[in-house]
Amino acid sequence: MMKDIKPWLIMGACCGLAASSLGISINSSGVFYGVVADDLGIMRGSFAFHMTIFTFFTGLAAFVIPALMKKFPYKLLLTLSVGLAVLATIAMGYVHSLPAFYLLGAIRGITTSMFSLVPLSMIINNWFEKSHGTAISIVFASSGLAGAIGSAVLSRVIRATSWQMGYLAAGIIILVLCLPGILLPFKLDPYEEGKKPYGGTTMKKANKTVTYEKKHFHFSNPTFIALFIAILAIAFTTSLAQHFPGYAQTINLGTIGGLMLSASMIGNIVFKVVIGLLTDAFGALKSALCMMLITLTGLSLLLFVRVPFMMVVGALMFGACYSVGAVGGPLLTHYFFKDELYDTIYPPINFISNTGAAISLSAIGYIYDFFKSYQIAFVIIMILVCIAIAALFLNRHKSYR
Repeated sequence: MMKDIKPWLIMGACCGLAASSLGISINSSGVFYGVVADDLGIMRGSFAFHMTIFTFFTGLAAFVIPALMKKFPYKLLLTLSVGLAVLATIAMGYVHSLPAFYLLGAIRGITTSMFSLVPLSMIINNWFEKSHGTAISIVFASSGLAGAIGSAVLSRVIRATSWQMGYLAAGIIILVLCLPGILLPFKLDPYEEGKKPYGGTTMKKANKTVTYEKKHFHFSNPTFIALFIAILAIAFTTSLAQHFPGYAQTINLGTIGGLMLSASMIGNIVFKVVIGLLTDAFGALKSALCMMLITLTGLSLLLFVRVPFMMVVGALMFGACYSVGAVGGPLLTHYFFKDELYDTIYPPINFISNTGAAISLSAIGYIYDFFKSYQIAFVIIMILVCIAIAALFLNRHKSYR
């Protein structure tokens, strides 16, 4: 059994990297919006735009990450990127102009991408054959847990001291969470250490097979288009939870708005683990479709039911959409395209997921501004979830092979 411990240690290190790059850097960023904007006398939307820049550059950088990871030692890239990300995060507390915040947002986005969705999913793909879905789901579920705890901790730091100290604390937390990944000795590929992946029974395929697969792949491939459409549709869905408090107010149930948001974040964590367990048992496609159906059910409860308890349940079920974007994306890419094309396919999938979520947050707000109602946004998002289900279901018997 000792020979099987290292993959799980690597998974634990990846949990820390995901918690820092996603949980603290993204999910906890909202605690700064109001206090920084009010203190500096700028619009909250204008300040929050630095996170849109962050998200865009995270997705953009993902296109070159696989090539960099093959050309340079990952530990070197990881150490440099973590150091720059920590410094850029701390520097957020020492600038006072929007251009400076935007520049730091871009730097943070580029650097954290080196220990975010794309590289972490590549590491798990390499080190796990058995329990692959469980491992990748635990890694990305840690980001939701870190976001919940990190938001509470940083809020308390800000209230007790200042938002400047809050960014200092965020930088220190990011560093501490990344240390296991930096200090634990491991290669990107277990075969480079003379090891096999967890549960692995076969040797690596010849390089000529990889070359052939990549040479004959085109982005016009129907399976890729279906996956692209599905992930884009789900990406637009994920931003809706941030509007739950406002939605609750518009239907005279404002007292449960915060509870709905919290319930959706609990669903975020729980369903990320569930999709991994279901994937190992039934496959990535069936588990993703199941999560989408749960999301659709939650949306229906939120739109058509006005019973507070059932709306909280609906918000909890809505949280399943996060599992499809963060965990389902890597699992579905691996399911359809295997290891040979993963580093070619997943970067654009990750990019469109980030971009769709960033656009959606503003788009839902504009829909309310124009129509004075969130109902239209709910209907549009339900249609998008149906499109995602149809795109994957119609390609259920297809793969690139």
